[in-house]
This record gives sequence, C-alpha cells and structure tokens, in this order.
Amino acid sequence: MADFKGVNKKGNYFDDWELHKNDYHVWRKFWALCELRRKWEWADWFYKQLDRTDGEIVAPIYWGIAGGTQYMKLCLWIALLKSVHEGLTEGLNSYDTPKSERVDISKVFPNVPKGIRDFPESKKFKHFRNAVFHCQWHPMIEKFKLSQEIVNKIEELHKKLGKWLKDEFEKCRDEFKKTLFNS
Repeated sequence: MADFKGVNKKGNYFDDWELHKNDYHVWRKFWALCELRRKWEWADWFYKQLDRTDGEIVAPIYWGIAGGTQYMKLCLWIALLKSVHEGLTEGLNSYDTPKSERVDISKVFPNVPKGIRDFPESKKFKHFRNAVFHCQWHPMIEKFKLSQEIVNKIEELHKKLGKWLKDEFEKCRDEFKKTLFNS
C-alpha cells in the first residue's frame, strides 16, 4: 500500500483498471458515473443555451434544416442527452468489446428509476441522435421533426437524469473514497 499524506490506502484514482473491473459496486460504478456525468454536463451546457418561447424549448419542428447556431445547440443537446440515456440504460461497452467481456449495465445500476429507464420516446430520440451524428447519402429531414410534446418530455428526462446522476455520484464518490483510504 502506498502512503498518501500519512494515510495508508489500497489504491488511487488511477489504479490499473484490470485490478478493479469486476467491482461493480464501487469502482466500475464510480467510473461509469464519471463518464455519464461528463457527457450529461456537455448536454446541460447546450440545454442552458436553448431558445425558449413561453418557457418551452423551441422544438426542432419549428426550425428549418439550416437553422443556424441556436438550432445546432438544440440538436447537440438532444443528441448528447440520448448518448447519456443509452449509456445508463443500454450500457457503456465499446463497440469492439468482445461479447464475453461486456457488462450488463443493470448489474452496475439496478436502481435506475423507471421514468428514466423506460423513456417512452426513446425510439424517436435515438433516430434524432443518429441523424445528428451520422452523415448519410440523403437528408434525414423526417428524423429531425420532433414535436413540441416530445421535446418537453426530453426536457423532463434531462432534469431527472441530471438529478439522479448527481445524487448517485455523491453517494458513490463517498464509497469510492473509503475504498481508497481504508487500510
């Protein structure tokens, strides 16, 4: 065990991943939350920049395909938020992770609230994200037409995700610190 300002500890934040990758309760959960929070914070930055009318975010259906920087912020907010949602509900495995090494995200996060896990507009949400991030032979205009109702639901999801990730991270961070500094 290394010495850190007079405190014995088992490891540190940069310990070899191989030593801890099967610890779903603390290590894997902590690093998953770091990743998910980082991407949520990116989405939140765009969210705070969005145009609103009468308190509602201006939905994509009201923009032209070349809507300028405000439309770009809206598209990136939705696309990044979908990535966070997918990470939390479908997994954080890289596309090149062998199937035998993939981790079922529900083992790490069995307590994801139903309202987050089973987001009803997930299919349209995914198509929109794909249209934002994937270049294709033809414009995917139909996939960019999210209604005001769907955008309002996405905003609710944004807030729920942010609160849940913040709360989970604070609890997990405390547990993670204990594993670092226990002798």
